[in-house]
Amino acid sequence: MYVWPCAVVLAQYLWFHRRSLPGKAILEIGAGVSLPGILAAKCGAEVILSDSSELPHCLEVCRQSCQMNNLPQLQVVGLTWGHISWDLLALPPQDIILASDVFFEPEDFEDILTTIYFLMHKNPKVQLWSTYQVRRQVWITLTFM
Repeated sequence: MYVWPCAVVLAQYLWFHRRSLPGKAILEIGAGVSLPGILAAKCGAEVILSDSSELPHCLEVCRQSCQMNNLPQLQVVGLTWGHISWDLLALPPQDIILASDVFFEPEDFEDILTTIYFLMHKNPKVQLWSTYQVRRQVWITLTFM
């Protein structure tokens, strides 16, 4: 696992807004090593970390990050974007959804947005704090004869 630059940028944004975080309900989706979620928890937020239920290794990395940062109480949940699961249904309403670098595979965009849309129905005032990096650009050259 790797700390992507977008996670660092989102963590910096959280640090800048740290005084507004205590007591906030925060869900990090696609958490991976969980830098933004861990920082939010250290700042006093009630954080739930999530990654794909289809990737148990990623969930274990989230748990390890909690242990290494003395936050064993943080809940780690397996969520697969675009799927309505019992774990997704059981989530309490959130104040903030963190999404660091989740928009990198265009084929996943619809599933990610479907999941976020579902979460927004639980709390229409929820905020989405997201960072992304353009990793590749496809240049198409059209030749006309």
